[in-house]
Amino acid sequence: MPSPWRFIAESRRGPSHEAEGTPCQDSSRARVLGDGERTFLVACVADGAGSAKYSDTGSSLACHAVVEGATAFHEEHGAFVDLKRQDVLGWLGAAREKIAADAEARECGVREYATTLVGVIAGPQRSFFFQIGDGAIILGNHGVFGVVFWPQSGEYANSTNFITGKGFEEFVEFQAVDSGFTEVAMLTDGLERLALEFDTHTAFHPFCAPLFRSLHNTDDLEGLAGDLRGFLASESVSTRSDDDKTLILASRLRETAAANRAG
Repeated sequence: MPSPWRFIAESRRGPSHEAEGTPCQDSSRARVLGDGERTFLVACVADGAGSAKYSDTGSSLACHAVVEGATAFHEEHGAFVDLKRQDVLGWLGAAREKIAADAEARECGVREYATTLVGVIAGPQRSFFFQIGDGAIILGNHGVFGVVFWPQSGEYANSTNFITGKGFEEFVEFQAVDSGFTEVAMLTDGLERLALEFDTHTAFHPFCAPLFRSLHNTDDLEGLAGDLRGFLASESVSTRSDDDKTLILASRLRETAAANRAG
C-alpha cells in the first residue's frame, strides 16, 4: 500500500551568504517509516549559526543523527507510541558526538558547528514535536493552522539556543500529542517573518494555505519543488530576509482527500 504522506523540502541560500560567497547553512531531512496507514513522517530542519565557520556541517550532521536515531527507534519498537523526551535527547547527544568528532579532525571547537534543530514525528493517531532554537513547526488540520513552539530567543538580542551549547538539554522543548495532522510545515528563521504572526503568536494563514493547496492538488512533486525553489529565491521573499531559508511541506493525503469529500 502506498504511503499516505507526500512531502517536499527545499533550501535557498540567503542574499547575504551569496554576497559573501558562503554556503547555505540550513539543512533538512525527511523520511516516511512504516507501511500503509501505520506510517510516520520523520522530519527535521536545522539552521547553522551565521557566525560559526562550519555550521553548515553542524546542521547537516544534526539532521542526519536525528533521522537515523528515529529510524533505529522505529525498527526496535515498531512505532513511536512510547517515545519520550529522553529518547530525543539521546538523538541530539549522538549529533553532538558526531560534531565533536568532526571538530577534533579539523582541530577547532564545537562552537564552530552551532546549529538549531526543529523535529517532527507525525503519525495517524499520535505525534511528537521537539525544538531547540528558532524556526517553527506549523500544523494544520483541514485548513486550520497553529504553531507548536514559538521560536526561541537567546540570552542576547538576535541570538538563540544551539544543540552545541553547554546545558543544551534545558532548552530542548518536547511535546507529545494524541492526534494526527493533515498538514505539517517546518521552517528555519529566514521564513519566520513571512509564515508567522508575531503580534498574536499564530501562523499566517495567507502564507500556509496556498502552499498546502498546491501540495494537495498536484502529482508532480518535482515540478512543485522547482516552484518552491523559485518562490524562496523570489524578490518578495528575499527582501523580507537576507538569511538562508528552508521549508518542508508535508500532507497526509488520504485524510485530506476524505476531508475534501466531506466538505
